[in-house]
Formats: sequence, structure tokens, C-alpha cells
Amino acid sequence: MTTSVPAPASPAVAFSVAGVSKDFPGVRALEDVSLAGYRGEVLAICGANGAGKSTLARLISGQSAPSTGRIKISGYDKEVTSPADADDAGILFMHQEPVIVDEFTVEENLWLKQLSSAGKNRSWRVIPKRRREESLEALRTVGMHEVTLGQLGKTLTPGLRQMLALGRTQVTPHRILILDETTASTTEEHFKDVEALVERERAAGTCVIFVSHRMPEVFAMADRIAILRNGRLIEVLKAKETNREEVVTLMVGEAVRALEAVPTPSFAGIDPVLEVSGLCSGSARDINFTVHPGEIVGIYGLVGSGRSSIARSISGHQNRDSGTVKLYGQEVSPKSPGAALKNGIAYLAEDRRREGFVKDFSNGDNMTLATLGQYSKFGVLNPQQERRRVDELIERYKVKGDGKTLTRSLSGGNQQKVCLAKWIEAKPNLVVLDEPTKGIDIGSRLNIYQIVHELADEQKGVVVVSSEAEELLMICHRILVIRDGELVDEFQSTESNTDDLMRAALGGEL
Repeated sequence: MTTSVPAPASPAVAFSVAGVSKDFPGVRALEDVSLAGYRGEVLAICGANGAGKSTLARLISGQSAPSTGRIKISGYDKEVTSPADADDAGILFMHQEPVIVDEFTVEENLWLKQLSSAGKNRSWRVIPKRRREESLEALRTVGMHEVTLGQLGKTLTPGLRQMLALGRTQVTPHRILILDETTASTTEEHFKDVEALVERERAAGTCVIFVSHRMPEVFAMADRIAILRNGRLIEVLKAKETNREEVVTLMVGEAVRALEAVPTPSFAGIDPVLEVSGLCSGSARDINFTVHPGEIVGIYGLVGSGRSSIARSISGHQNRDSGTVKLYGQEVSPKSPGAALKNGIAYLAEDRRREGFVKDFSNGDNMTLATLGQYSKFGVLNPQQERRRVDELIERYKVKGDGKTLTRSLSGGNQQKVCLAKWIEAKPNLVVLDEPTKGIDIGSRLNIYQIVHELADEQKGVVVVSSEAEELLMICHRILVIRDGELVDEFQSTESNTDDLMRAALGGEL
């Protein structure tokens, strides 16, 4: 299967960025950036929220035009000023939020770019039968062995939606591949498929631009690392000649140390906030566990293990088949997120863009969405009181912009802090966080870790679902491991490591 168009017989430079700046209303996103990428290399672009990483990726791919400066794609004579130009130049841009049409089949989504230009003389959704084996091979290449070609896009989990989008690399000719936070939705086992895909691209002479917040992934794949801070290119380093601490220091301007594992306090004689007994929901079966006031409990497992089914059924986002959920000893059976919140349970969804906030609302509107009653009397809203509280929340959670800023315009980390503020403002007794740091840079991750610890200090019960073992070991007191829908093991964070969790999740194999 062809993954790249023939590379031009020119110098090894794949693209060059010369003196590029980009202005948005009131904001300079990039300032005089000059950078080159080479054929057969992986160039990582790293930086904190708002550093300009995605802006640079969008400029190279023709999604946006620079305010000043020039971008040159080797082997392409024109400037790339549109996605159509990018296609002609051999640039394939993979977004953080995968472009998947819910009502299209897996196969139709796989060939989406080709189908959109199929011509007027035939149905553009007709895929030749001769491409069936090519489609199946593309799915196998990205680890989607259990997915069928006729399955609808809307049935896929966020991780599988991302892997399906990555499958397009196998059926779309290209010379430059841009991965803009495309591993944010994938889990540790699927990252191996991404790593293998990137290695094949490198061997084929593709220039891979890898935008990521995940340092282990950057060092696993990158040849060079370009570091942006506040819109400026700070340094370009060879991955083999640097380390995580140096890169993080350059990203944020000061050294950031990983949090130490939190010691587990004694909960002897203390009634639990949450008791889950015999829970069956989705792929989860007969789940039993407790969470005490001030305790942070992690839930770890691979894709399809049932970890998110547990979180969603507790919080009213998914029906339970059987079992009981008790909050402070009282059984609760919320049928909706609103009912769960009335019972004192808040849930931060894995997919913040689809479930976390209203895209056309401002920060203020989103932050107070779950608590409007606090600022109303006899059904009449007090806007002054609401604005004062929004200002306090923006300052407390360190959210960029003000109450009138549209949440959709913010970086992923700031969007997540808006979502957290909304639910925590409702003063729940139990907070369930599903992949709370997905697609978020190191600085914002530390902000969110601090918020989680503050919740525990306030004697809230906290459940954190994550596909990152290292993250759970840093922020949780106790970690439950789910495999094939069953709770198979439990670990104390201070007495365990990532190998322990991954072996349990994989059934003893690593």
C-alpha cells in the first residue's frame, strides 16, 4: 500500500518557514518564526497552551495564511494558501479532533478525501469493490482489527475515531504528514500502532510534523524538537541530545517537576462517599468499589475495558443494567446528568468539545450553566452577581480571556478549566473526571492536578478515569485496574509503578 507520493529529486528540505508571524484580533500568535523540516524525519513541535503550535501547523497546511513571512513547500511552485493547495502539495493534516462523519460508514470515512472529489457523473459515496482489501489493510495498520467497514462512524469511541482518521494516511498520497495532537484521544496500546505508522512514514521519506504535549511520545518518535513559547521559536534540539526536563523548562520558562505520588491517608471508620456494588453497564460487569471523603481513586484500563462505562453509569450518562450506587449510604439511580448533579455527582466528560461546553457560549455562560439558580430570583437572572462570580472563577482557575471570550476560541487546557469550574461550582460531593488532561500541555496539567488535590482537601470524593498509568500514579491514592469489563486488581500509588498497572491491564503480559 502506498503511503507517500514520490519525493522530489531536490534537497532534503521538505518545507521551510521564513520570518513568519500571525496576527489575530488583539493577539499575535506567532512572531518571526523561521524553521525547516526535512524528508524522512519526525519534527516535534512543543510548547505550552497558547505558544502557537497549532497555529504554525495550520499555516504550513494552508488552513490559515501568515500575516508576514513566507512558507515554501519543496516540489511545489505556488504558495499554499488553502487546504486544496495543501492537497496538491502533498500535505496531509490530521487534526486533534478527528474529522469523522457520524452517519457515514467506516469505509466511507476512510476514503473521505477522495470521495469529496469523485466527480458529478456518479454517486460520490460509491467506493469500488477493488478497494475493499485496501480498506481492510488500512484499518489493520492502525490497530482497528475488530471494526467492520460497514460500521457507522457514530458508533466509534473517541480513540477509535482518531485511529480511523489516521487510517487515511494509508490511502491518501502525501509527502508531509502533520499530526496535530492526534494522539490525545488514543490510549497506550494504540500508541504502539501510531509509533509503527510514523516509523513507516519516516522510512518512506515523509516529513512528519508531530505536535504533542506528551513528552514520552515526543522522545519515542522525534528526531528534532522545535520549542515555541509565547509565539516565538525558542530552540530546536536534537531529541537524542536533550531530555524532558530541558524541554519542559524551555516550554514554560521555568523548571516544572513531576508531582510525587500522594500518600494514602487512613479511612478507617469513615463512611464512604460512594459505594458501587455489582455494577453492570455497557462492557463493565460486577464492579464493586468505594470512594471515601478526601480520597482520589483512579480507574485504569485499555480501550474497551469498560472503564468509561463505569464513570458514565455512575453519573447518569449511561443506563445501568444492574447493581447499586450509593452516595453517603443512600441509593441513587440518576437517569440523566442533571439528575446526577441534583444527587451531588458531577461528571467531566472525556470529549469536552462535544459534551463539555456549549461551543457558541462565552466563558461566563459556560461556567454558570449548571448553577444559574444561584444568580436568579423568581426566575429573573441577576447579571451583575453572575459577572462578579465569573470574574472570580476565571482568576481562581487561571482561565485565559474574560467572561465574554468564546470558550471554543481557547486552547484545550483553558477549555478544560472552564468545564471544571462549571461542575465544581455546583458543589458536588463526588466528582468523576473522565480523561481530564487529554490533549493538554504540561503547565495546564499541573493546574488541573492541583484542582483535583484541592477537591480532595475539601473532602470531596474524586474518581479519575485515565489511559495514562503515570498520571494516575501521580495524582491518585488508589488505582483500580479494569480488564475485559472486570475489576482485576487494585494498587496503592505509593507502592506501585506503571509496569504493575500495565501488566494487570494486559493480563500479565507486557
